[in-house]
Amino acid sequence: RDADIMASAGINAVRTYEAITDTAVLDALWARGIWVLNSVYSYGGSATSSVIDKVNAVKDHPSILMWTIGNEWNYNGLY
Repeated sequence: RDADIMASAGINAVRTYEAITDTAVLDALWARGIWVLNSVYSYGGSATSSVIDKVNAVKDHPSILMWTIGNEWNYNGLY
C-alpha cells in the first residue's frame, strides 16, 4: 500500500535508513518504478563487516540503484 501511495505522489526513488533485505518489498517498489538507495551501514557501533550480508541479500535486485553508507554528518566514522 505504501508503494502505491509513493507512486501516485510521483516518487521514483527512496533512500532508506536501514537496509531493505526483503525482496517482496523491493519487488513492490520495482513494480511501481521506484528505485531504492539502500543504506547498509547507518550506525557507527556496527562492524563494517555487517555490510556484507545486507548487500549479498539483494545485490542482484533490479530496484537497487545504489548503496549508501550512512548519514551526511559522518556519524558512522567511515569517511
